Amino acid sequence: MTLLIVLSKALAITAILGGCASRTPPEAARIHGIAASDAPAIDACWRKVLASPQHQALRDRMGDHADSPTAAMKSNPAKATPQDAALLRSLQQEYLAPCRKMALASAAKVHPAIVAILTDSYARADANTAQLVDRDITWGEYVSENQAIVTHRRAELLAAGEAMQRDQQSPPSR
Repeated sequence: MTLLIVLSKALAITAILGGCASRTPPEAARIHGIAASDAPAIDACWRKVLASPQHQALRDRMGDHADSPTAAMKSNPAKATPQDAALLRSLQQEYLAPCRKMALASAAKVHPAIVAILTDSYARADANTAQLVDRDITWGEYVSENQAIVTHRRAELLAAGEAMQRDQQSPPSR
């Protein structure tokens, strides 16, 4: 599920819990519109990541989704080989970077806070990858940290969605 869909659902849920169930709040509708427009291309980009030769070669060690590594992946004591490192760098440059760029451009249409959350999350993921490539951490540590990064990003996006909803419900300041 793309980040904009998560955010639009968070805004809709917040509105329902806040008693606005009879109508879609304007901010939620705006974000839903952006998600409907941008999500297909972003999702297609992420599908290309998963189908890439680089990802397929690394899949047994890192899985398809950072939020759900297996117990075996999380306990993998192996360190990245030079071949793994080359594949990771290539995956990052050829596939992840374009998808992230699309996600950031879409997030910029929503709110600067979303851009900041994604930028921080991507930087943390890149630092984690650099540690694996440099053989400072194991594959198990790498996938565990990636899982934590994704969990943290989702929590921040939900909090940002709630904050945006609160801002919409607050009376304008004079």
